[in-house]
Amino acid sequence: MEELININGVITPLDKATISATDRGFLFADNIFETLVAFDGTILNVKQHIDRLRNSAANMEIPIPWSDEELKFDLESMVERTKHRKGILRLVVTRGDGFGISFDSGISPNKYIYSIPAHPEPAWVLKDGIALKLINSQSAKRGPIAKTGNYLSSIVAVKKAKVEGYDDILWSNDDSEITEASTANIYFIGRYGDEVEIVTPSLFSGLLSGITRSTIKRLLERAKIRVEERIIYAEEIARFDEAFVCSTVRGLIPVKKISKHDLTTTRETSVFRHIFKLYMTWAECELGHRVDWNTGKRIVYERSKI
Repeated sequence: MEELININGVITPLDKATISATDRGFLFADNIFETLVAFDGTILNVKQHIDRLRNSAANMEIPIPWSDEELKFDLESMVERTKHRKGILRLVVTRGDGFGISFDSGISPNKYIYSIPAHPEPAWVLKDGIALKLINSQSAKRGPIAKTGNYLSSIVAVKKAKVEGYDDILWSNDDSEITEASTANIYFIGRYGDEVEIVTPSLFSGLLSGITRSTIKRLLERAKIRVEERIIYAEEIARFDEAFVCSTVRGLIPVKKISKHDLTTTRETSVFRHIFKLYMTWAECELGHRVDWNTGKRIVYERSKI
């Protein structure tokens, strides 16, 4: 399947693309980005992603000279060119070209838009769930964080966690407050008799304000299902029954274990399954058709022969 990149308005095959050796995004991770998902030409949550890009830009003081309409047009044009059943769009804005921590304030930002096919999750991920290793982050900051290209700490941590048999990591800050996984937000679910508790970490703890995280919270509230955004301490994990991570491309992924604590997220009667169905109903409404989130394949309803 075709993989393309738009570099400052010039579209080329990804394997033939070149960038400036002095691009500050490459040299210093001096960039911001958004990852979007598209199914058969329809991009989900475009406005929310562009809004968050601008928030990150303001946080990092990186200028964005393009209008929302221009960014949306460029994204949709890339989707139209590649026609992936399920595609990943990555919109990157770097501060521009230049060496050194100090830089010329007159430099122009560079814009990159990648359009590549999404690869399905292995069957076991959705069936059995993933295992997370809880790790304390020494560099966590308070408040919602900007989405930049600096993922080195997560890359190293995930590599070490996989050696120990885990699939991903779950960060906590210096105050033992849960924040997020390497590239996803997290929800916890507790069941106490007939009562169900659904919680997600507070942005104050220092995590990305995820688009999918916000969509799930909004859907639950519309369905009159109580969901709480609050500080969650590492010591609380042992009392939760279920957990799932969520991100733009992967959607909702069940978690079977966090460090030594086993979870029952994938059982037939889990609350997670109901939340997953709610999210997929939302996706169907947005896309205009039912879809297998993992593969991007359309699901056609069969008419009764009776």
